[in-house]
Amino acid sequence: MFKRTALALTLALSTLGTASADKVITGAFDQGPGGSPQLFNPLTNTAGFTWLNKYYSTLVLYDVGFKKISGDLASSWVVGDGGKKYTFVLRTGVKWHDGRPFTSKDVKFSLDLANNPDSGSAFAAKFGNIKSIQTPNARTVILTLSKPNAALLDALTSFMILPEHALAKIPARELRTSSWWRTDPVGTGPFMWSRYVPDQYVELKANPEYYKGKPKVDRLVNRYFKEQAAAVLALKSGNIDFTYLTLDDTKTFGGSSVNIISGPSQVANYLGFNNASDQFKDVRVRQAMLHAIDRNAIIKQLYGGGAEPAYCPVTNSKYVPKNVNRYAYDPAKARQLLQAAGWNTSQNVEVITYYNDQLSKDVLVTLQQMFAQVGLKITPRFLDTPSYNQATSGTGFSLVYAGIGNGPDPDTLYPSMHSDFMPPNGTNRMRVKLPALDRLFEQAQETTAAATRTKAYQNMCSLVNQQLPWGMLWTAKRFGGASKDLVNFVWTPAPGGGRYDDQAHLWDIK
Repeated sequence: MFKRTALALTLALSTLGTASADKVITGAFDQGPGGSPQLFNPLTNTAGFTWLNKYYSTLVLYDVGFKKISGDLASSWVVGDGGKKYTFVLRTGVKWHDGRPFTSKDVKFSLDLANNPDSGSAFAAKFGNIKSIQTPNARTVILTLSKPNAALLDALTSFMILPEHALAKIPARELRTSSWWRTDPVGTGPFMWSRYVPDQYVELKANPEYYKGKPKVDRLVNRYFKEQAAAVLALKSGNIDFTYLTLDDTKTFGGSSVNIISGPSQVANYLGFNNASDQFKDVRVRQAMLHAIDRNAIIKQLYGGGAEPAYCPVTNSKYVPKNVNRYAYDPAKARQLLQAAGWNTSQNVEVITYYNDQLSKDVLVTLQQMFAQVGLKITPRFLDTPSYNQATSGTGFSLVYAGIGNGPDPDTLYPSMHSDFMPPNGTNRMRVKLPALDRLFEQAQETTAAATRTKAYQNMCSLVNQQLPWGMLWTAKRFGGASKDLVNFVWTPAPGGGRYDDQAHLWDIK
């Protein structure tokens, strides 16, 4: 604990009544692409779940390997009526942080709120086919769907259950930006809200009534850093115990007191073509861009071999057909395709991205050079995430370099590729409009047969690979750095930063 003296002193000055012997784990939990710094509304967030899961809970969660879904607030569930009826039995003895009992009414309230357009919830696209919610008693929730949805459990792994008694009186539209989220929010998770100092940190304290047992540490602190480099320096100096790391960061920790954690990101990087733009109407232009990219060279030289080529948005191998077009590096073919499409080689295409790390900058410079060899001119523009979201909410952009989290169930791609969810109705920012693709997503949702779902997603992969509404590039490893003083600490790369049971109540520090 002595190496964290400076931070401990800072917190002691701002924390009344905190014992100096408290066990504290401090991290930059919102650093990196899985974070959502200082955005505390879990209804509208699409990331930041690593931190939100510390004080809110979900009905169900994946295990760390993303192989199996188990209960969190739900102790069990049954699926019936051909996939149109889900009956959840809730755990007994669970309490909100303010001491009120957790009941089925809280689940109904949370799902109704998600489906209320005024809430601005990112989950409306996933829960829109819930026809009715019944709560016959305090421990039972029955969801009846208008049509089968085999992906419902997957969606629920990132959906935080909220307290009806604390939020019911706040109008849904006002709740979007309510001060409640950052002043005294109430959850059922292993830690409870303690204090928030804007731009500096959030502090949580152990929940003594947590249903799995009181946490081993007294407090968790989430520190904010404007720059990734500052978080890395804080980890090296011992002022924090955890942060996300880039590949370049990992190379600077030789022989240190930090464990490097790595794993597949479950995020595929891609070139996103604005399908509403005339520039990319001709599929031969999109094909040419992929043939102009030497994926293997980029993976070897920039990613140090820590990435795999991606040929469709789904990266789980069982959904990728063996005969997908790999768009091999072929500059001559790229030039031929551009010429056949009548591409004006004097025009310049702006590529916008929310990635601002050095590796991504190097990738875009390399793509710029490769494209120039075939007569394509691009100019990268680096934005923060809010600015990127604003730019892609309209149709005034041409091309993006981005990432899409797909995880264990490809249905997570539904709101980003189905034509029903173009802005402002969803996150289909590339304006993908392929009726055949819509039908495949719907078919995969509505079937309960595993083989049929697998085939639908394989067909989806093939269709995207042929039509190229997105140009898929690769999926890379991601990294975290954790102090060797941490005990039972669990972290794994994941889209949005969560959706898995990290057993935070068992985290400890020497």
